[in-house]
Amino acid sequence: MAEREQGYDRGWCRYGFDTMEFGERTIHGGGADIGISLAFNRGAGKAHVAYGIVYPGHGEAPPIGMHIHRDDPTGEDLEEWYVIIDGTGIQRFTNGDSVEFGPGDLIAVYPGTGHSLEVTGDKPVRLVSITPKMYTTPAPASDTPPERFEPRIRVLTTDETKNPLTAECSECGAAWERPADDRGANTIATWSVEHECTAPFTPVHLRAGEKQWIAT
Repeated sequence: MAEREQGYDRGWCRYGFDTMEFGERTIHGGGADIGISLAFNRGAGKAHVAYGIVYPGHGEAPPIGMHIHRDDPTGEDLEEWYVIIDGTGIQRFTNGDSVEFGPGDLIAVYPGTGHSLEVTGDKPVRLVSITPKMYTTPAPASDTPPERFEPRIRVLTTDETKNPLTAECSECGAAWERPADDRGANTIATWSVEHECTAPFTPVHLRAGEKQWIAT
């Protein structure tokens, strides 16, 4: 299977249901298999992001069973966020609460709160699960990000809205300063490609549905 190109060398990466490779398995004692695809797992104490497809018609047992996220061996309870992309359902919690959800909802499940998930509509629930601080064990990192991100174009100063005011190319040292009529600092992207650089750079434009993969 191909290994995902995380785009660390370019400073960004697009993930999407139309480009991810999904496997199916049961998680957290659920009553049915769900589709899962890992975007990235940066290792102990760092971000973990997975895509999920939860199917309707799962019967009485919720397809994602009631569970918490607790680290071993520290015993620390961890937070999880669900971003709902499509479909409708219910999440239930260990305190007896429940919440109906639909497209565009973000459900933040705080440390120590048990939660389950079921589908109420007639189409799958598509969601993104984000664990901002992942387990120490038993989940090893699936990819190795750089210790420090070094973008090719370094933003040096910004205005109060954090739009770039000045920047430089880390390859050749060329400097950019935002023109007075450039609201939103949009000219920096063009300058980054067109300035005379000792290391010419070819930008990429990834269209919807195109995969960002490299072969192993």
